[in-house]
Amino acid sequence: MSMKKIIKIFISVLIIIFIFVLYMDYNDKRYEDRLKNKIINNTDVKEIEYINYYDSYYIVMDMENIYVLDNKYIELLKIDKILIHENKKKYDMIYKDGMVMYMNDYYKGKLLVYEYYDLYTYELYDRVLVGGNYE
Repeated sequence: MSMKKIIKIFISVLIIIFIFVLYMDYNDKRYEDRLKNKIINNTDVKEIEYINYYDSYYIVMDMENIYVLDNKYIELLKIDKILIHENKKKYDMIYKDGMVMYMNDYYKGKLLVYEYYDLYTYELYDRVLVGGNYE
């Protein structure tokens, strides 16, 4: 095979990878926009700064409050943003065990680690390990 063919194949593969990355980014943005539209159309919340759908609950933040909504858009919980700790590390907010918390997940070797942080103090609340022992 000539060098020109190898370069053409390499450039083609790079272009295909770039297109896939753009498509995934576009798809992710569409998903977030659909979530926001569902909340705006079914609740009184009109300006959404943050949204996350986790375990059949919507966690929504506007300029003043954090809301937890169920699948029927019924407000289960409302928290004033002044009361919460700043999310410096940009963890996801989730609703679990009747409370809103920050969640961080990462791999440590073959181990999947879920860390849950208190919404008000940003202190580690719980750590769940999947796939082995944490050392």
